[in-house]
Amino acid sequence: MNNIIIVLGAPNDARGNLSQIAQDRLDCAYNLYQANRSFRIVCTGGFGAHFNPTEKPHYFYAQKFLIEKGIPEHVFAAGVPSTNTITDFQLSKKLIVEENPDILIIITSDFHIERAQILYKRYIGYPKVVFIPAISSLSKAELAPLIEHESGAVKRLLEEEV
Repeated sequence: MNNIIIVLGAPNDARGNLSQIAQDRLDCAYNLYQANRSFRIVCTGGFGAHFNPTEKPHYFYAQKFLIEKGIPEHVFAAGVPSTNTITDFQLSKKLIVEENPDILIIITSDFHIERAQILYKRYIGYPKVVFIPAISSLSKAELAPLIEHESGAVKRLLEEEV
């Protein structure tokens, strides 16, 4: 079978240390891969002052994290040097169309899933997709501004569709 997991990027610090959001998403991908070893993995995330100020793309740190957990290097497809959720999908589209996976899984944070689904539909729309929410381990206080941001972003996206 031809199956792909795409893990959407999240912040890392100036030393390449992954944020808790990134780790939650990658832990979700790791657990899914452990139960489904036929999947290939695509990590997204390039550079950006708001999420990765290092000299290496975020996907490098994401792949390194998963490799250190025991996922073989050959499992990874080329990383996607995106700068946000829109470019995650814009830059992944060619791979998805060329590979025509039997199952495509998108992993992102639970608080981000609704916006990711809207953008996925807008920019890719590949029909054989399943979204899996990575359960956030952030505190309620840490989650509150993220949920508020996502709510506003979803509202704006839905208004654009009208």
